[in-house]
Amino acid sequence: MTGRTAAEILADAGPTVSIPEAATVLGISRGHGYALAGRGELEAVGVRVLRLGARWRVPTADLRRVLGVDTAA
Repeated sequence: MTGRTAAEILADAGPTVSIPEAATVLGISRGHGYALAGRGELEAVGVRVLRLGARWRVPTADLRRVLGVDTAA
């Protein structure tokens, strides 16, 4: 768990967030976030997962779009 709220994560986010941060924003557990990412199920709902070396990152714009949050924020 990141210890921050979904609103705080989205307000402070750069172009991408980690899987645990994305999971918090989506209201699911860290483990479930990794499981969905590994199975490609986040992409199925329009949230891309970028594999950068050993790191998995989620585009903040994808989260905002899926949640219907203003992308100009």
